[in-house]
Amino acid sequence: VEAALDAATAALCAEAVGAVDALLAHTAEHLRTRKQFGAPLAKFQVLQHRVADMAIALEQLKSMACAAAMAVQADEPVQRRRLVSAAKVLTSQKGREIGLAAIQLHGAMGMTDECRVGHYAKRLMVMGQSLGDAAWHLQRMQQGQHLTQV
Repeated sequence: VEAALDAATAALCAEAVGAVDALLAHTAEHLRTRKQFGAPLAKFQVLQHRVADMAIALEQLKSMACAAAMAVQADEPVQRRRLVSAAKVLTSQKGREIGLAAIQLHGAMGMTDECRVGHYAKRLMVMGQSLGDAAWHLQRMQQGQHLTQV
């Protein structure tokens, strides 16, 4: 049962990577096309930094999702538990952070039904709570450390 839970959690982390990738693409496109003060929003340095932070987080999520997927395939339950839980913690935390940042960068229209960004952000928040939230996975990782120290 635990192996199946880990496989499902790793798949959820991979889905989150796709959602974050889509959020980043939609947000970057919005900033390139939306103009304010006669210039595209993408010209403002502070917004460039926000998008860069989102891109860095996406790469972190990709790496952890890959590590979790490889751990699921390996035959080491303690390592699998640790890596899958680490990926889930990062997915829960960064998914929410990136979803909210994308909504903010889109302004009020980020939460409308017509804008995909709100849908992705909501899905990321649900993923953060599904199959154990960040606190549960942190506790699970700590329990795994105690098992390896004994």
